[in-house]
Parts: sequence; structure tokens; C-alpha cells
Amino acid sequence: MRQISKDKEHDNTASTENSMSSKKVSSRPLNRSSVEVSSQGGLDIYHSVVSMGWLAYLSLFACAFLVVNVVFGFLYYIGDSAIGGLQNNSYQEYFFFSVQTLATIGYGSKFPQTLYADILVTLEAMMGLLGLGMFTGIAFARLSIPRSRIIFSKVAVIAPFEGVPTLMFRVSNERNNRVIGAEVELTLFLRTTTIEGQVLRRIFDLPLIRNRTPMLSLTWLVFHPIVPDSPLFGHTADSLAELDFALVATIKGLDETISQTVHANQAYSSNDIKWNYRFKDMFTENLQTGKAMIDLNQISEVVSLVPETSDVSRHD
Repeated sequence: MRQISKDKEHDNTASTENSMSSKKVSSRPLNRSSVEVSSQGGLDIYHSVVSMGWLAYLSLFACAFLVVNVVFGFLYYIGDSAIGGLQNNSYQEYFFFSVQTLATIGYGSKFPQTLYADILVTLEAMMGLLGLGMFTGIAFARLSIPRSRIIFSKVAVIAPFEGVPTLMFRVSNERNNRVIGAEVELTLFLRTTTIEGQVLRRIFDLPLIRNRTPMLSLTWLVFHPIVPDSPLFGHTADSLAELDFALVATIKGLDETISQTVHANQAYSSNDIKWNYRFKDMFTENLQTGKAMIDLNQISEVVSLVPETSDVSRHD
């Protein structure tokens, strides 16, 4: 592995891998890379509920609603003549009385007639009001989270650009609006070993030819020139494949429709980098109408170039 100058390092971003505790409660893979992050923290229920899909959220609500009514229906059922106005003494009657109480419906045909039932009704009404507020608040929090429809190419390419070997990837906005003041960053996460034998994962910010666009409405081809100051300089396709690294691209900007900041990210491993390729043109023109269009399904499509050398330290 080629030595990388220390003035490119971020002192506060290196993490010592051999200092991690052997106890692993949970782990999650870094997107599209070989890195795994272990966590010893407890379950974050609020974050889990807010981040789950809508189908899972509605299923959770339905299950919680049914469980509460099953429990209270059983408590009413075991009471001695606790509920009046019932058609019969089946559990079904008590269950649906619990549903009416929890939802504060109160049709009037069924009513509590003992102190035991009044206490249960009071507790269930309190639980119903609290549950309604909680699930409504979480639903509002889920709806208010700004979500981007910014997509990245699934691959990055390395090819000559203006005579310089350049790492390139594409990004686009799937929505039919604009992202104002979009800014993109490209970061290299690289596993290195110090002269003392300490294994660290260092973070390097890769400079871009242009890291900001006034508005993102079409597509954006992002360039990182591989010049002597780049951590990628001097590597070949084979040497880069042997490194334990991840390239992480992040973008953020202001969505003009909702006036909120949106962001997205994409990680690239060595398998996602194509050497001596260029991206296929996404623009097509309708010959009848003369209108141009962009096919976002081709954002990751690449075209092979004439094979030359894969050593990025050589360029004219």
C-alpha cells in the first residue's frame, strides 16, 4: 500500500478498530461497502417507529389496538356483571364494548354498572387518549420529514477528462422540481496501519472540480481529478481493489417545493468503480416534436473506452 501524506488526515475522524468492545449488541453494514458498524446502545423505539415503512407502522398500530382491546375485553369478561345492556354473556360482547370505550365512541346501549367496571373504563379511556395522541404525533412526525428523490449512479468511472485521469459519478433529481444550492462532497474512508501497528480508518476529503450548482433539475456529472495531491494518485485498478476503502458521496440542498433541506448519499466500493469507461448519454430528442428528454433509467449506464493504461499516475 502506498503511504499517504499525514497532512491530508482528519485527526478527529480516525477510529481505532482494535479498541472496540467484544460485546456487539447490533451491527449494520455501511452501504455498499465491507465496513460494519457495531452498536452497544439500547433500542431506540421512537427512531425505529419513525423510520419504519408505512405498512409496518399501520400494522403496528392495528396490532397495538387489538391487543389492548383483547386485554380489556378479558378484564371486563371476568368481572361479575360488570357491563349492562349486553345481548348475551359472550366474550365478543365485552370485546366490542372495550373497542367503543377505547375509541370514546359510546353508543349508549352498553354501559358499566359496577365500580370494578368504572375503574377499568377510566383506565382504558386514559390509555385511548394517550395512544391517540402518541400515534397521531408520530404520524405527523413521519409526514413532516423531508425526503429527497435524489439518485446517484450505482457505479463510478475513472477515465481521462481534459487529459487528466478523473473519477466521475452522476447524480440527478427524480422529482419534477429543482433543488436550490445543491452541494456535493466526496469522501474516502480508508483503512490504514500506523508505524506503531495501530489499525485506523482515516477519512480524506476529495476535492472536486465543482462541488456546488445553483440548482439541480437535470443531471450532474461530478469530477474528482486524480492529481498528485489526490489519495488515489498512483493506484491501479488492481492495487485499488486490494484496499479496504469506501467512497461516500453526499449531497444536500433546498427543495424549492417544500422549502426544506433534503439530502442523500451513496457509497462506492472497489467493485463499483469502472476503469476506462464513460457514462452513456442520457439525453434523447424526439424527432417529431423536437423536445429533449432525460431517461433516468440510464443514469448508471456506461460505455467502454479504448483500453489504455489503468495507472492513474500517468497522464499527459
